[in-house]
Amino acid sequence: MDEGLAASEPGPSVAKRARFMGPHASSSSGADPEMEIQALVSMASGLYPLARAEALSGLAAVLKKVNAGGGVVECCYACTEKLLRDEDEGIRLAAVRLVGLCAEKFAMREELGGDGDQMDWVFLQLSSMARDMCTEVRIEAFNALAKMQRVSEGVLLQSLSKKIIKTDTGSASSIKGKKLPPKLSFPCAAGIFAHGVEDEFYQVRTIACKTLGALAKLSNQYAQKALDLLMDMMNDDIEAVRLQTLQALFDMATYGCLSMQEKHMHMFLGILMDANVVVRNAARKILGSVNLPKLQMFKSALDGLIAGLKKNPEDQDIYGVLFSIGKNHGSFSANIAKHLAKEVFLHCLLPILSTC
Repeated sequence: MDEGLAASEPGPSVAKRARFMGPHASSSSGADPEMEIQALVSMASGLYPLARAEALSGLAAVLKKVNAGGGVVECCYACTEKLLRDEDEGIRLAAVRLVGLCAEKFAMREELGGDGDQMDWVFLQLSSMARDMCTEVRIEAFNALAKMQRVSEGVLLQSLSKKIIKTDTGSASSIKGKKLPPKLSFPCAAGIFAHGVEDEFYQVRTIACKTLGALAKLSNQYAQKALDLLMDMMNDDIEAVRLQTLQALFDMATYGCLSMQEKHMHMFLGILMDANVVVRNAARKILGSVNLPKLQMFKSALDGLIAGLKKNPEDQDIYGVLFSIGKNHGSFSANIAKHLAKEVFLHCLLPILSTC
């Protein structure tokens, strides 16, 4: 028998045990979650890839049904550290999914006054997986990052910059006194989004844009820098990426963390003329909810919408967007109304009065 084949394929008894302890392990009646976790953790460190993958799936199934307290979450999380570097892509993928579930449980615990440093730790681990050679692993890593509920601003900003940002402590190997394991420090998060939005696969670029928008609510400084990356994605060749970028911007506007700048207006207004009606609608939806800090930006938005109406008269929702923009910027609307009234008087009423 081929030794390589024998090493990669589990024997019948192991395969059966893996199937029994896998995703449906938690459905057995009266089962003790801690006992199940211990059994699955033991199997996850086994020799056979199939057994390890099934064990991780089983851990995820059990974790979904337990509360955030106790040591179950820590046990599951500790199990993933070595498996995130497993040679098997399927195992790395399952490990990333399990880390994402652990992050959700840690977030619930933080709401009850738990340790906030743990979320930075998880963010850095997932960031390192966002560079994985496997496309599916990268996608899952970004998807898990999008669900993070609290991360230190320094770690967030590092994820946007390829240049290593110096920390307050002068060390990139610890988080508030907690020593990080080898190959897991602030640099592992450096520029993950800059790389993500440049990924050769559009599916990775799409989820990277989604995650950029989802994390914006955690830091205003991060949101402003993330906006620059998202605006560049407006020119992506793939329509799905452009639509997800617009959705991310709308989410940021909903969170109240989208601050449109003058340098972005030209590119954004160009989308109002996009050939795709869905893209145009999404762009107008954002314009109707975002704050425009300058009068000139307000005028540009009105001109862009009117030009869009002339080009695509079937886009009747433009009238509603014009109303929303005027309502949201009352002082600017009053300024323009005053100017228009003056123009009407000078060019229409004054000539009439002068002939009387």
